[in-house]
Order: sequence, then C-alpha cells, then structure tokens
Amino acid sequence: MIRALRRRFLLIAMASLAGTLALLCLAINLGYRHMLTQRADAAVEMLHQTGGVFQIPDAPVDPAAHGGFQVTPETPFETRYFIVHLTENREVTEVDAEHIAALDRRMVVEWVGNILDGGKHSGYTSYYRYGVFAELGGGTTIVVLDCFLQLQGAGGVLRISLLAAGVCLLTVFLLLLLLSRRVTRPFVENLERQRQFVTDASHELKTPLASIRLLTDSILQTDGMDPDTVKDFVSDIGEEAERLTRISEKLLTLTRM
Repeated sequence: MIRALRRRFLLIAMASLAGTLALLCLAINLGYRHMLTQRADAAVEMLHQTGGVFQIPDAPVDPAAHGGFQVTPETPFETRYFIVHLTENREVTEVDAEHIAALDRRMVVEWVGNILDGGKHSGYTSYYRYGVFAELGGGTTIVVLDCFLQLQGAGGVLRISLLAAGVCLLTVFLLLLLLSRRVTRPFVENLERQRQFVTDASHELKTPLASIRLLTDSILQTDGMDPDTVKDFVSDIGEEAERLTRISEKLLTLTRM
C-alpha cells in the first residue's frame, strides 16, 4: 500500500508538471511564431508601400526598443523578396526578382499562380510569406518575402524548448524518486496511527461486549436463578454498557481531533 501511495504521488506530480511544461512550451512557440509572422507582414506591407525599397532611418536603431519589424542599413542586403504586378485579368505585367536568387521569372509566375489559386490575402507558401494587395487603379500587387531563416529559428526554439522541458521532467522525476519516501512519510505514519487506533479500539470494545454476552447467556441458560443473582447480573450488564458508552465517547473525541 505504501508503494502504491508513492507511485500515485509520483504520477500526480509528474502529470501536473508535464501539463504545465506543455502549456508553457505551447505558449512560447505560438507566441514566437506569431511574432515572426507579424514582422514578416510588416516587411511585406512596407515593401508594397515603398515600391520594393526599404527606407533606411536616419537615427540609429535599437533592437531592444520594440519587437516589431525594424529597418537597418543591412536590411536591403539580407532580405530576400520579389514583387509581381498583375492586371485585373491576372496577367503578369512586371516582375521584380532582383532581390532573390532562388527563383527565376518562370518560377515566380508559377508561384504567383499558386498564391492566387489559394484565394488568401496573406499567408505562407513553403517558407515564403506573401501579401496580396489590390491597387486603386486596378490590378494586383503580390509581395513575397523569404522567411527561411526566421522559420528555421522558430524550429530551433521549438527543439530547445522541448529539450529543456524533457530535461526538467527527468530532473524533477529523479528528485521526486529520491525524496518521495520523505514526502510520503507523514502520510505513512498517519496511516500506521490509524491502524493502531482501530486495533486498540477493537480490543477496548471486545472486553465489555464479551462480559455482556457472558452475563446474558448465564441468565438465559440458568433455570430458576435467584432473583438477587439476576439483579446483580443485570447491574453488571448496566455497568458494562456504561463502559461501552464511555469508550464510544472517547473514540468519537479522538476521531474529531
């Protein structure tokens, strides 16, 4: 029973910790993925508004200022993207693929067709983030941003968080395994006291009950018993009953403590 109690304690503790770590990992990774998506959408929006050119700020950029997309002097050289302009009939009129090396014009047109078939205004296709913008004068502009490194970083965060959670679970399991005996000791001692209490109460109750039964059998089995003797036996039965009452009251008092 003690082993079952220790196993149950370990199971409950580890299940609670595993659930907490799972929620924490989920929140971290979903939050990081959401942040990456917001930055990519901000970059796509900026490229659409500026016609495919990053505007370099005059003031120095502080990376700790905020978590959104920020432009630095290196941003135009490290960002890979292409922009496609289409007519209202979805005919390609202009392709700006100077800032990407993985795709040529033919491949860009194929990607654009897949994006338009999806019917979404923004989303991911492979590791590219795209935005579809309707122009006031008619036609459509599609901006596609390469997010390979960002998504690779998100995968790294996922692996690190899972590894950290696994190490944490293993460490806590070993600690609980070593300390479970000490943790469950108060419960074990309380269980032993309860067992001893039941044993003592059983012995205390057996004595007056045995006396009452003996006296009752004597009265029932003896024919023509002297009235004074019967009176003495009945008096003894009453005393044993009072003893039972006192023992019961003590037991009730102990159970309430």
